[in-house]
Amino acid sequence: MEKIAPEGLESQTTDDNGMELRFVTIDSITIPKHHPRSDYGNLATLQGSIKKDGLQEPLLVYVIEAGKFGIIDGARRLKAVQEMGLKQVSCLINKGISEADAAHLSYVKNVERKNLSVIEIARHIKAMRDDFGYTLRELELKGYGSPATTSIKLKLLELPDKVQMQLQDGSLTTGHGDALSKIPTQGEQERMAKRIVDFNMSVKKADAEITNYLSKKRKETTSEKSEIVPSGDVPGVYFKDARDMSELVDDSVHMIVTSPPYFIGKEYEIGITFKEHLENMEAVIKECARVIVPGGIIALNVADIVGFKEATESNNTQIKLMGHFYQSCMKKHKIYLTDEIIWSKRIAWRKISKTGQYYTADTVHTSYPIFNNWEPIYIFRAKGERELPSEEIILKSKLTKAAWGSFSDGVWKIEAVGSSEEHPCMYPDELVNRLIRMFSYVGETVLDPFLGSGTTVKVAREIERVGIGYEKELMYKPVIMRKLGLNPDAAVAVATTMTAYAKETMPPEEKVVQKIEPKAEFFGRMTHSEETEDLDDESYKVFSEYEALAALETFG
Repeated sequence: MEKIAPEGLESQTTDDNGMELRFVTIDSITIPKHHPRSDYGNLATLQGSIKKDGLQEPLLVYVIEAGKFGIIDGARRLKAVQEMGLKQVSCLINKGISEADAAHLSYVKNVERKNLSVIEIARHIKAMRDDFGYTLRELELKGYGSPATTSIKLKLLELPDKVQMQLQDGSLTTGHGDALSKIPTQGEQERMAKRIVDFNMSVKKADAEITNYLSKKRKETTSEKSEIVPSGDVPGVYFKDARDMSELVDDSVHMIVTSPPYFIGKEYEIGITFKEHLENMEAVIKECARVIVPGGIIALNVADIVGFKEATESNNTQIKLMGHFYQSCMKKHKIYLTDEIIWSKRIAWRKISKTGQYYTADTVHTSYPIFNNWEPIYIFRAKGERELPSEEIILKSKLTKAAWGSFSDGVWKIEAVGSSEEHPCMYPDELVNRLIRMFSYVGETVLDPFLGSGTTVKVAREIERVGIGYEKELMYKPVIMRKLGLNPDAAVAVATTMTAYAKETMPPEEKVVQKIEPKAEFFGRMTHSEETEDLDDESYKVFSEYEALAALETFG
């Protein structure tokens, strides 16, 4: 038997969509490395069916190069007829499709028939991300599932090969693999996987057993962890990206107080796209969700982006709402938005007068400027019951009735911090003080994954909490050290500004890049310090309606 084709097939047919149906020599067909299927099972039954009834449908292939074809759908059938010694086979040739689209179509076809294991799916997602450049959000649009779901599958590829084989053959499920990924070492993962299979544990049972195991291990290592001194000279502060907070064990932080980058062109935001910014924020939130205790609280100060420009609409600016993005990210980890505070800041009239955004005789009706002298603070709470401290600590932590009366007002009128060359966006101690006193107990751990100038750690320690922070920009080390009352290192001692410090500690090759790299152009809202720049005490007072008009005339 030299060829097997559907009954009545002509030697060559082309339809209106450019799909060509014809016989192709088997030696010219290969299974591309990006084809998702790797396990073809026992082919004997399929080969018997082909011998009896012929190939019921052609293989779907695409053109790799002249005379060479890659399989899109039918890899198992190709394997079968290769073993049978056939020379040619009927193929439907999809002309003009790219390798990436062919890989995606192979995935779709196999998923429809439920042919792929979770490991094959994970490997395919990794290939689509690493080899073809798709982000997890773009893959979500192509039907691969949410970024949270695809991230879980990708994490399965970090498990030992032995455990991946158990996932491949169905001994373990995706849920089992996700639970096993919480265990720190591969040896422990393999032993726990064997226990799950041997005792036929459900995902819920396995997850509970792993959580119990890790809680015992955490108690053994807590004292050892607390002795770590990050970066050698700033206890409790890690100078690294908060997307990896591996120094902190799961469920070890009671409260997070932070103000992430707003994407408004600050020095620490240069060189990244808006999409990359969002992906970075999502990754940090995932780590925050890992370390926050059940019932723990995250206070997030992040504003909408005023003057935002879409890449496709370069001449138009708009307000980019950001709260929903952070709410969506938190919700994936069962952390829910429960309260919102408005931080009201005084209008910086002198700053406004310099920009020309004030009332004059030429001001067009319906075009009056609205001053962004406020920012939201979102209060999120993690799912679960919060473990309570002793009655003594509860009494010591509880707000007085007077303090509660002041803090419970949903609008907090707190002066912004004036401009400083040490850090472009510092928020006031009073803001952090209120949040920590309201939402944590004395002695609990408070984390800031975007530490900036060090305010959160400073205030937390002042009011008897354990303050921990992460800051990836080394140039802010001097201000953090000074704020925490530490002596700067030698590099800081000879540098009077953070810019000088950065130059002092920057590797030689980065200095060269800094000289030739162009500055990115951003458009965004004024930050805490910008809104108060150049203000004296008189111009910083609260204006009544008539005083405000008088001030505008003076500054105008």
